[in-house]
Amino acid sequence: MKDAVDYLYHIKANVLGNPDVVNIDIVREEAIDELGLYRFRLKLTEDSLLEMYEHFSVQEDNVQVLKYSFYWQNSEGELKIRWDNAAHHLEILTHPHQVHEGSDNSILPGEPMNAEKVLLLIDARISG
Repeated sequence: MKDAVDYLYHIKANVLGNPDVVNIDIVREEAIDELGLYRFRLKLTEDSLLEMYEHFSVQEDNVQVLKYSFYWQNSEGELKIRWDNAAHHLEILTHPHQVHEGSDNSILPGEPMNAEKVLLLIDARISG
């Protein structure tokens, strides 16, 4: 990636080319030089929703996701999974990376995430 605009195009191409995505609502997107952010709401094939947020930096063709939140919910609005790196839950070994799972909002260790990883994980769960 050469800059933030290039990364935004890359993410949108990934989303639009994903067979699980029925609709995309671009809530916000900004790109100035190497810094950018976006917030997308996706409707998925199995009538669930995915809210995607990344604040990122592109330096020397390398994308660094500074802050992220990916919130996947079912058609009733109940949490399926949320991946984020919010600076809370210090007790999690992988802090700040964490996964919130299910309606009881279980908090589990996570790994650094980005849009591509999340879309692959969701595709695997939908495809079974």
